Amino acid sequence: MPSNLERTFIVSTLVLAMSGCGGSPETAAPTAVAPSTPNPGLACGVERWFVKTLADEDARAVALSPVTAISIHDLNALPLHCDGGPDRRVYDEEFRVYEIAGRVIYVAHEDDRDYHVALEDPNDPTSTVVTELADTRCSGAAMSPHLAALRSAEGMLANLLGGNAPASLVGTTLRIQGVGFYDFDHGQRGRSKNCIELHPIVFVSK
Repeated sequence: MPSNLERTFIVSTLVLAMSGCGGSPETAAPTAVAPSTPNPGLACGVERWFVKTLADEDARAVALSPVTAISIHDLNALPLHCDGGPDRRVYDEEFRVYEIAGRVIYVAHEDDRDYHVALEDPNDPTSTVVTELADTRCSGAAMSPHLAALRSAEGMLANLLGGNAPASLVGTTLRIQGVGFYDFDHGQRGRSKNCIELHPIVFVSK
């Protein structure tokens, strides 16, 4: 067993050693922790995703009114851009909101969480167009400056469905307002002749 003198020497040595290492554990600097990144929403889609969800750098330049009323036939006659485009708005049509009335020929809730609603012109069944309702839980729509309008459109579609399957809308005539958007040709059902879509939908009713 060490004597009192030996114990004093041991304690003094430990104190000096701790001082040389930067002090006691109670006074040591805390470890820095990087702040967590805010969650911008679910990762849902890819090609021109922020343009099609109205969250790109030009989204604030898109005025939701006035609305341009147009037939699906005439919408198909607008300039053709089936190669899509860059990840920003470059076409005049993509800065406008169009209103159409058409008969639903196809509805699907897609892998990117959008509702794909294809319509045909009641007076010209050869003219069709794709319209898409964005999921506001997804990255893109969740950050859109027009988020309130997108959420309102979600509620409108939910009311139209009334708890039924999306396919229940096939055969009905809908009035839809949406932002012009050129998608690339990937064989999408209901694609227009010029690859324009209304994407995203900002208003929908019967």
